[in-house]
Amino acid sequence: MQLQTNISNNFAISPFNEYYLPSINRHTFESIDSRTIYNKKFKQSFASQDKLNIVVGLDSGLLANYILEQDIAIGSKFIFVELDEVLPLLVIDIPSVQEKHVKIVNELEFIELLKKEDIQLYIAKGKYEVYASLGVSSLHLDVYTTLLNRIENKIQDEYFNYSISFNQKIFFQTQLENIPDNKTPAKILKDTFKGKTCLIVAGGPSLDEHISWIKENNKNIFIIAVSRIAGKLAKNSISIDIITCVDPQEFSFDVSREIFTLSENTLLVNSYHICPKILSQWHGQSVYLGQKYPWFNSNDHDNIITVGPTVTNSSIRLAIEMGFNRILLSGVDYCYSRSGYSHANGTVEANLGPTLGRNNKWVETYAGYQAETPIQLIHAMDALTDEVKNYPNVDFINLSANAAKIDCINHIKTNDIVLDKFGSKKKPTSIFNNIEENRKNLILSLNECNEKKETFNKILKLTKKALALTKKLSTNTLKSKVIINKINKIEDEINSENSIASKIIKTYGYFEFSKFLTTRETETWTQSHINQMTTDYYEAFSNICHDMLKLITQACGRIEFRILEIDSNSLIQLAPTWFKDKQPGRSTLWYNKNKILNEVEDKIYSKLKNKFNEDITQVRNEYVNILKSVSSMECVYKKIIGLNSNKNSYGLSLTVQNLFPLIESDDEAKRLYYLALSFQRSLEQQPQQALDALLALPEELCTEMELKHIILLALKLSKLELATATLVKILAHSDEYMPQYAHILKLQGKIQESVNVYLDYLEKYPSDTQTWIKLGLFMFEINQVEASHTAFSNAINADPDNQVAREYLAELTRLMNTPQ
Repeated sequence: MQLQTNISNNFAISPFNEYYLPSINRHTFESIDSRTIYNKKFKQSFASQDKLNIVVGLDSGLLANYILEQDIAIGSKFIFVELDEVLPLLVIDIPSVQEKHVKIVNELEFIELLKKEDIQLYIAKGKYEVYASLGVSSLHLDVYTTLLNRIENKIQDEYFNYSISFNQKIFFQTQLENIPDNKTPAKILKDTFKGKTCLIVAGGPSLDEHISWIKENNKNIFIIAVSRIAGKLAKNSISIDIITCVDPQEFSFDVSREIFTLSENTLLVNSYHICPKILSQWHGQSVYLGQKYPWFNSNDHDNIITVGPTVTNSSIRLAIEMGFNRILLSGVDYCYSRSGYSHANGTVEANLGPTLGRNNKWVETYAGYQAETPIQLIHAMDALTDEVKNYPNVDFINLSANAAKIDCINHIKTNDIVLDKFGSKKKPTSIFNNIEENRKNLILSLNECNEKKETFNKILKLTKKALALTKKLSTNTLKSKVIINKINKIEDEINSENSIASKIIKTYGYFEFSKFLTTRETETWTQSHINQMTTDYYEAFSNICHDMLKLITQACGRIEFRILEIDSNSLIQLAPTWFKDKQPGRSTLWYNKNKILNEVEDKIYSKLKNKFNEDITQVRNEYVNILKSVSSMECVYKKIIGLNSNKNSYGLSLTVQNLFPLIESDDEAKRLYYLALSFQRSLEQQPQQALDALLALPEELCTEMELKHIILLALKLSKLELATATLVKILAHSDEYMPQYAHILKLQGKIQESVNVYLDYLEKYPSDTQTWIKLGLFMFEINQVEASHTAFSNAINADPDNQVAREYLAELTRLMNTPQ
């Protein structure tokens, strides 16, 4: 017997006169009205401007009505995604004025919506959030949990795909911001260590396997460490030759802050788009990867490039360019450990515990087992595979069997690695640190940026002129032809005389320019459609040119300020800008050159130093909260349901293993441990062990989900007494189990009790046709023909078109009218 889990068309009315489906919302709205609950749970989040709110589940329509009664925040939209079987049960009228802001769709329609430009823009910018309705977040219906999993996974994949093109803006922005601090190109490192062995150290959990070996062999290996792990190596008395850092986002500062204690003896190799908060406050020597400017410059075109998508990929390219013929990898795992850790001990991520709740992909390790990994690392693995194939003369070796297996990279144990004495000096030379040389380069950069500022000003004037002409276009072909000729001349001037700047604008504004593209076939284009496309094009051109001009102007300001830092002897003159730009560490760089402060300046300098020390010793709560959110027990539950739905017994076994250490201190972890264990045993065709797992859970921790599966397993094992006792408990959660309870009582021969339960249920839900039919058949079995006739009559009253009920009723009528 299958336990009923379908959503039934039986509405209840709450004491607050609100209609809802108990099979979805249980007793949620019986004690508190929906508005009060929603105000507490969603009001603040839903009030955010310029945000896409994706809500899984409608709460019987109440949540959608709540939104429709509110003033929707400026620039925000709501998409409700509901199950196919629920949508026909609900009638929700969206006023025409709100149709642009509120959509109610099923899963397939939602996937189609993701193709719309405005929706893509929200996702690409990260301006979205996925919410679970109360019915979904109560986690009692597997179909909702799996739907939520699929929606979250789809959005995660879409964000990754869209953000690649959209987020290139941050690379331009940081590139321009870093111009005054990107002093020496990394090409001075090319071929400096031919024939030597290099060790790339990343932050993966396998690093902990190799720390002792790295320490023992420190002198005979050139070590390139990614910034997030450099502090850990230093604490283990391991000297680092190069620190690499590439990420432009500010969280990079949070995970890299320990590098600032290593600036005296370590070279920083950074991408041109490194987070400015790191580069501007670095106290040691540094060289940059890639181009200093976002345009061609004769002195800035042949540098070592930065490759993505991770800092590890860039580090490996750097090692190749430096001439190393053997490149060892430690902590380059591209996957989680078996215990669910994404990073080595001592990192911010590892300190928060295993990452248990993220829905990931699966990859094979060198050891032969499957490991979890996020989609970003799948792309990083693909990129690295393509990279190493181009260098057959370089020996790539991963030291860990627990790393993801990559073609052309062998796994060799540390015991089998033979190292020669390093011999030559490790420290690269020719990195200038001369004040006058620095000042000279800053002036050159300022001239370069001022020249480009003039170019972009010229383009802005041209695009505004073109835009004004587009607005004069009409459907009158002769009139429009003259205007189009003028526009074409402007376009030619932009592309011929200012082609580099034009290309930058189009690259920077990739997403905006995509808006004027159309999916229509060219033969269906109307003149008005063509005119609108032309207008859209020049609007994008003008807006992006304006944005780029603003960024270049700001870059000029930063360069001028760096020159002022060299020339000025007044801390009072400089400090406000350092505070404003969140670069208090620059005060130390300035002080090391001046060292003379008056009493007022001394106090300001102390404030700046204290602020910098605070920045490099405390992790921002925002970053920690993001990390914590993916390991919340709610996320773990959703993952367990997804693994079970996909019949992933191995994934469940890892989850069970990783939850075990938490069960003594966290009741929710204990509940999920036993639930996952039960699912695992069920998939392994061990129903008794699956049942034992759930019965080991303390009764007070059992939710509807556990009770439901106890009943299913008990029925499978013919344990009717256990099924009955558990059904009594689960009735506290929902009346929908009453028909099953009645059926079990019938199987046990408790006829009158069974009939009473059926009647109690149908008194509450007289529209449940299927249960009337079940009762009718039951009554016929026990020769209660009149009662059976009444039950089938009620079934037809509830559903006049029900053919099954009609056939049974006709047969009963015939029997009752046949003389005995």
